Amino acid sequence: PLSKNLHRLFLLRIIVIVAQCLTFALAHWVLEMKLPWAEMLSVTAMLALLNLATWLRLRRNWPVSSVEFFAQLLIDVFALSALLYFSGGSTNPFISLYLLPLTIAAAALPWVYTWLMAAVTISCYSLLLFYYVPLPHDHDDHGSEFVMHVSGMWLAFVLSTVLIAWFVVKMGISIRERDKDLALAREQALRNE
Repeated sequence: PLSKNLHRLFLLRIIVIVAQCLTFALAHWVLEMKLPWAEMLSVTAMLALLNLATWLRLRRNWPVSSVEFFAQLLIDVFALSALLYFSGGSTNPFISLYLLPLTIAAAALPWVYTWLMAAVTISCYSLLLFYYVPLPHDHDDHGSEFVMHVSGMWLAFVLSTVLIAWFVVKMGISIRERDKDLALAREQALRNE
């Protein structure tokens, strides 16, 4: 199953890379935003190289381990963190994309990895509250209201992260238990025949 999931992650990463390039083009040529484009493009290029390596790896018939799949998700999280760092940090509306690797981890990996991913994404988000390259617009006119808004976004993210981790892990355990019970019932039926 993890090989199929790694293939899905490979396809998802293609979509993400294309979406990043389109977003960069819109921000650069339409919105004329002054951002550290070289750094941001290098992060996207590294993601493309990772995806090429993933594609080559998928052509081999080696089993995919939970550690390998988790490492791939971690690289995605750190790439997203780098892009967010260069484009407004916690004030960037794309910050909620941290929920995607968390949800994938919760659906595909054992619970330990899900909680590790929850800790990593919350830590990255928290760091981006304080350390980032500001977007080229000024929120000083809004004063404390904007700080409260960003703090509220962070709190909503933390709550969403914990809820996703908890419920998706529990649902995954229930599905695996059901599958195990069905397999045992089939086995018993075959024995009875």
